[in-house]
Amino acid sequence: MKFVTVIAVCCIIGALHVEASAVERAIITDAELQALSQQLHIDDVNAVQGVVLNLQSTTTSGSTIDKAPQPLFSSVPTNAFTGPTVSKLLALFDNYIENCLVTEVVTTEEMAENDAFLDSILATSVMQQAHQFLVSKGWADASVAVFKEYLRQIWLGQYNRGGGFRGSSGFEHIFLGEKDNTTIQGYHSWFKYYRDEQTGKINYLGYLHKTDLGVSSTIDVPMSWDGLYKSISSISVSGSPEIELALATVCFLARPNAKCQLLGADGTPYAYQTYTLAYNGNTYVGSAYATY
Repeated sequence: MKFVTVIAVCCIIGALHVEASAVERAIITDAELQALSQQLHIDDVNAVQGVVLNLQSTTTSGSTIDKAPQPLFSSVPTNAFTGPTVSKLLALFDNYIENCLVTEVVTTEEMAENDAFLDSILATSVMQQAHQFLVSKGWADASVAVFKEYLRQIWLGQYNRGGGFRGSSGFEHIFLGEKDNTTIQGYHSWFKYYRDEQTGKINYLGYLHKTDLGVSSTIDVPMSWDGLYKSISSISVSGSPEIELALATVCFLARPNAKCQLLGADGTPYAYQTYTLAYNGNTYVGSAYATY
């Protein structure tokens, strides 16, 4: 057991060393980011087709008035959650405490589920193309094993978002959402939004803006979650877990703390905002979401 742990730690350290000390990194242009993102959207075979939204009324940022008496999701295909990467994503949903002011304890079973999720993502054409693009620009190691450990750290590594507790990670913040007793933080995944809407935890209040990207789309909404409120949150709809992870990782490296200029499958321009978070000498994904 100790031997396995040592290997894992060494792999992570090696991944960080490669990422931090890479030389001859090429400049990544907006045109290259747009070409890559459009191709990734086109090749997103695990995107869920047939999702029907009931937008109802527009609203404004900061409004708590419910202008949408019906749920956001009108129809979702029955096979939406059975895909190879989606099923692995859903297995992680019960591994986290929503309150980011509570220290997370990762069990052996949860580590195995994390591993299975990363393996499923890395087996997709979308993530493989993103990896190869970063390798070609000198921003990632060519080794899939090293790249996997890098993804594990920046996405699944636990850190302190405030209050002195290691109760947050980039993955939890973005794909599940977090609370800090009084506010909602993150929460940008349609998989979680749909699940919470089905159980009555989320109340759809209306929308501010919607961008269609082909099969997938992004929608900006105010959010009421378990009685807590967020004035605006960007939700990516219909895209696979790997498309969000791939685009966010590329933008995290190429345009940290800035907007990445991208294209949807149909050529629609949009952007991806990423934020870094430094903790104990390492850099993690602080947040990442589609915007315009």
